[in-house]
Amino acid sequence: MSNRLYTLEEVLHPRSVAIIGASRAPQKWGHVAARQLLASFPGEVYLVTPSAPEILGQRTYPSLRAVPGPVDLAIITTAFQHVPAAVDDCIAHGVKGIVIVTAGFSETGPEGRALEMELVTRCHEHGIRILGSNCMGVYVRRARLNALGMAFPLPEGPIGLVSQSGNLGMYLYAQAQLDGLGFTTFLSMGNGADVRFPEYLQYLANDPETKVIAGYVEAIDEATLQQVTQQLYRQGRYKPVVILLSGATEVGVRAALAHTGSLATVRPDHDTALLGSGVVRVIRSDELYPVARALALQPPTPGGRRRIAIVGDGGGSVVASGDAALRCGLEVPVLKEETQQQLRALMPARATATNPIDVAGAADEDPLAFARLSEVCLADPDVDGVIITGLFGGYRWLLSEAFGAREEEAARELGRLVRQYAKPVLVQTIYARYDKEIPALQLLREEGIPYYESIEITCRAMAALVEIGQFLTRMASSTANREPGA
Repeated sequence: MSNRLYTLEEVLHPRSVAIIGASRAPQKWGHVAARQLLASFPGEVYLVTPSAPEILGQRTYPSLRAVPGPVDLAIITTAFQHVPAAVDDCIAHGVKGIVIVTAGFSETGPEGRALEMELVTRCHEHGIRILGSNCMGVYVRRARLNALGMAFPLPEGPIGLVSQSGNLGMYLYAQAQLDGLGFTTFLSMGNGADVRFPEYLQYLANDPETKVIAGYVEAIDEATLQQVTQQLYRQGRYKPVVILLSGATEVGVRAALAHTGSLATVRPDHDTALLGSGVVRVIRSDELYPVARALALQPPTPGGRRRIAIVGDGGGSVVASGDAALRCGLEVPVLKEETQQQLRALMPARATATNPIDVAGAADEDPLAFARLSEVCLADPDVDGVIITGLFGGYRWLLSEAFGAREEEAARELGRLVRQYAKPVLVQTIYARYDKEIPALQLLREEGIPYYESIEITCRAMAALVEIGQFLTRMASSTANREPGA
C-alpha cells in the first residue's frame, strides 16, 4: 500500500501499457487504440481479453493478472459491469495509472458517482491515479503514447490540449491540420473523477515541448486555478492558458451534468472571474484554437496595455475591425501627430492616418507598405500591438503576379518587426483559407505571425495577448514587492 500518489509524469510516461478490453473488431475502441499503440509506443504493449488468443498478430492474455511483466499504465475499455473487476486486477498488478474509457459513472447520476468515487478511493490507497472515466484516452507525443480510441491526424506543435470532450478535441486537431500548428498532447479528461484540469495544467507546465495550454472544461474552481497559475509563475514554470468554459447558460450546465457529471454553475458570457488570473476564457468554440495559436506564437502586449493600431487596405475592413476591437476590450487611440506624419509620408493623400489606418491604395502600389506602416506604429511607445486587416496575400491574384515577391518580403519583415519590438502583430485576411496556394501566407506561418479569416477572432486573439500581459505584469510587480529590500 502506497502513501504517495503517483504523479502524472510517472503515469503518462509509462514503460509498459496494457489494454484491458482489447478487441478484434476494427471499429472497437480496444482495437483502434491497440493498433496505434503497437505502431508507435516504444515499450511493452499487453492486450488483455479472454475472447481471442491473438489480436493484430499479438498474443493476448485472459486477464491482467496473467500478464508476465510489470505494467505502468492500464487502459480499461471493457463493458461497464466489468470495470470494478478490472480495477481490482490493476491494483493487484501494481499499475501506476488507469485510464477508464468506459462510460456509465457520474454522468448517470448519484449511484454512478458513488461507484466512481469508490474506485478512486481504493486506487488512492495504492497510489494509483485514474484518468477519466468516460474519456477518449490519451496522447502524449514526448512519450510516443497514442492511446486514443479514434484514428485521426495528430499534427505536432507547441500546444498542450486538455479536453473533457472527445469530439471538441478532435475539432481542435482538425483546425490544427489546416492551420499548421499542432499539439504536444491530447489529454481526455472525461468525468475527471480523480485528475482534474489544475493538475493537468501543472503537468503541462513541466513539459518542455509545451508552450501554451488549451482546454475545454465543463466545471472549474476559479480560486484553485488562480492559485495554480500564481504558484507556477513564482516557480518560473507558468505558461499561457486558454480555456473554453462551458456553462454560460442553464442549458449548458444541464448538458454538462449529463455529459461528464460535471457540477457546473452558470457563468454568463460577461463573467470576469478569470480576468487577470493567467487563464484566458473564450466563450466560442471557434475561438479556442485561434487564441491558443496567438499565445503560442506572439509576445503579450508590453505591460498588458491594450492600445492597438489597425492597418487596413479597405474602408469596410478597418471600420469592422475598429468595432470588433472595442467589443473585445481593446483601445484604438488616435495616434500622436508625429506618428501620423510618418504614416502620411508612406501613403496617398486620401489615406487616413489617425487610427484605424486606411492605407487607401498604398498597398496597391507596393504590398511592402504593410510592413513599413506597421513599423511606424510599432516604434511608437503609445502603440502596444498591430492588427493588419483586409487583403494581405492576395495582391498577386488581384493586381499582378509581380506583387507576389513584395508580399513575401512584407511577411518576412513582419516577423522581424515582432522580434525587434517585442510587440504582437496579427493579420486578418480574406485569403486565409487559401494559404496553401499563397507563398506570402506560408511565410507568415514560418515567421510565427498568426493570420485569420475572421475580423472578430483576430481581435479576440489580440485581447488574449493583453490578458496574459496583464497577468505577467501584475505577478512581476507582486514578486518584486515581496523581495527583501524592495
